Amino acid sequence: MKLTPRTLLGRTAVTVALTLLMFMVISLGTAIYFIAIPMAKRSADDFAAVIVSAAHSLQSLPEEMHAELKQRLLLDHGLIVTDHIHVLSEKSFDVPYYLFFQDSLDRRAGQELQIFESESGPIIWVDVPAHGKMFRLGFDRDRLGTNPPIVLILAIGGGALLTVLVSLLEVRRVGKPLARLSAAVEEVGRGNIPPELPEDGPAEIAALAQALNRMSSDIQELAENRTVIIAGISHDLRTPLTRLGIAVEMLGEDPDPELIAGIRRDLEAMNNLIGQFLAFSKGLDDVRPVQLDLWQVIESQAADLRREGAKVKLHDCDTPCPYFADPVALQRLLANLMENAAQHGGDSVIDVKLRCNEQDISIEICDRGPGIPVDQMAAVFRPFHRLEAARDSRAGGSGLGLAIARQLAIKHGWTIQLLPRDGGGTAARVSLPTAHCL
Repeated sequence: MKLTPRTLLGRTAVTVALTLLMFMVISLGTAIYFIAIPMAKRSADDFAAVIVSAAHSLQSLPEEMHAELKQRLLLDHGLIVTDHIHVLSEKSFDVPYYLFFQDSLDRRAGQELQIFESESGPIIWVDVPAHGKMFRLGFDRDRLGTNPPIVLILAIGGGALLTVLVSLLEVRRVGKPLARLSAAVEEVGRGNIPPELPEDGPAEIAALAQALNRMSSDIQELAENRTVIIAGISHDLRTPLTRLGIAVEMLGEDPDPELIAGIRRDLEAMNNLIGQFLAFSKGLDDVRPVQLDLWQVIESQAADLRREGAKVKLHDCDTPCPYFADPVALQRLLANLMENAAQHGGDSVIDVKLRCNEQDISIEICDRGPGIPVDQMAAVFRPFHRLEAARDSRAGGSGLGLAIARQLAIKHGWTIQLLPRDGGGTAARVSLPTAHCL
């Protein structure tokens, strides 16, 4: 059976409590050894000097002055002087102060003196010889009533109790949010989406809660995207499949060439849709960054788009722009954005600009299409989300291009913004981190 607590609360509380207790013991021990004990020895020595000096004063003064001296000793030092010496039982004391007092008495008197305790009350008596005569001087037991062990026990016990309480309260502030985080992680492990956690408390706990909330949101979005992808593929494949079925029924011994061309277009559309779906699924491939020239990548993608009949105008960058990135991912991202601009820009010219300096590296792809409403700027990045104008157009695409582009950008630390263009149209801006600039 292990005595070590299993919970974070218990372990932290025990660790803090033991550490503070050790500190208290060391501090008290140091204070007792270097302060309390020297002060006790000095106090015991002074009191022993008073007692021995009083005995010698009584011996040297005439009898008629003894009464006055006894009265002064009682008032000033609490000493009782008696000439009636009777047999008392010797008393041994184990309190440290009495040991110091006994040692000081013996040293002051030059011989070992006996300490007695009164049988009728709490009076301590000392027989002090002075020039052949014995004097018995007494004082109240409370005069030497210090008890360091009890003080030490109370100090350590009270400090231990206070330390444990403070430790429990302080660790609870960390343990409670950690318990919430643990419960949320278990919910995610079971496939459920937990409620959003409060992002407060210590900075580390708040950052962890924020990361868990973001992870839960990403998982939920991934599940929704999976559902949307399945529904989108089913919807978009239904139309060409229907046309193919009708075309097959209409085929005869001498098929119409136009009908055959339509079948081929439908098959090509289905192949493109499946290809885009596979591209979206591969959006999180491993990163393989290499050194490349951004302007050469842009020129290559523009040349591919021109061969398809699009009008692309490149605004040349003044200086070379070497960069360290995954070329395949960057080419796919730019190709999707350029194709999206060509599909929605009509016959207008697509302007592509590269800005490259120490403060900013960005690529802008601008079209003169109908534009995107402000409230749809975020929604168009969802899989299969298309605006009404795109749905009605045969060239509207599958709705996966921007989703693929955003997935690639998130993976590689890039940023995509869709901005309204002056004079109409849309500007897609890709911002690259300057830390990867060579």
